[in-house]
Amino acid sequence: MKSPKHILLKSSAVAAGLLTAVTVWQNVNIKITRYHIYSNHLPTAFDDFRIVLLSDIHSRNFGLNQKSLITRVKKMRPDIILVSGDWVDSKHGEVATCVEQAKLLRQISPVWAIYGNHEIRRIRKTGDDIIHGQLSDAGVKFLHTSGTRIERGNAYLNLIGVEDDIQISEHARKKKHIASTKSMLKRVMHGILPDEFTILMAHHPEFLNVYSSHPIDLVVSGHAHGGQVRIPFIGGLVAPGQGIFPRYTSGKHNQNNTQMVVSRGLGGWKPIRIFNQPEIVVMTLHKGLAPKK
Repeated sequence: MKSPKHILLKSSAVAAGLLTAVTVWQNVNIKITRYHIYSNHLPTAFDDFRIVLLSDIHSRNFGLNQKSLITRVKKMRPDIILVSGDWVDSKHGEVATCVEQAKLLRQISPVWAIYGNHEIRRIRKTGDDIIHGQLSDAGVKFLHTSGTRIERGNAYLNLIGVEDDIQISEHARKKKHIASTKSMLKRVMHGILPDEFTILMAHHPEFLNVYSSHPIDLVVSGHAHGGQVRIPFIGGLVAPGQGIFPRYTSGKHNQNNTQMVVSRGLGGWKPIRIFNQPEIVVMTLHKGLAPKK
């Protein structure tokens, strides 16, 4: 007859093995998260317009021909793909991996991107920006604190982007980042009317109060990695720029007349995610007010 100690050790080993298997599965398996965005500002021509949001890929490789990423994005049938920063990791992985992804994504729909803190860090470290050239050659269009119009028929919506200020140290005080963001938004919002539907790509979700002080209908963001460790019924544990138990790590948030969708990102292993699957976000735009629940 086996002793209680032996049974306890065996049970503990089984439990540890199951926990490890679940954790590995959660880091590898990509979740699709869907949101519906309603606005009276949206032109009728853009009703049911579908956006795929990717963020914080961190040079992750998704297998032969990037299959586990590309297959899922293709199934979503997006009208446009947005990459909200940290596509390229500052230390790990290759730009070539991101270029391969860009070429394949561009075959699905137009791709727009901004830089996050990792691209800026890499540029500061090397003194050279090879990212823009290589990804642009692959068909990606960048919004380096600039804007464009996405047209459909005789209608349009505004797509604008802000990113980390390359002149500001990564460890600068939050006040400097806020001041820089305000300055960039002032430039990029110039000429945009309050009743025009406007989407802002911004890597940092913690500045929602700044974004929502402008007539911006939708902000798409990332950076927080879902809080890295997610505690059931509570949320993310920690995020850069937000500290412990951060407010903006995933999901949809509203402030004033601005909606913000935060992606948990796609990078996986450094550091490891816990109860925090990498995700592809799909947003469908709708003309009018959200239906009452």
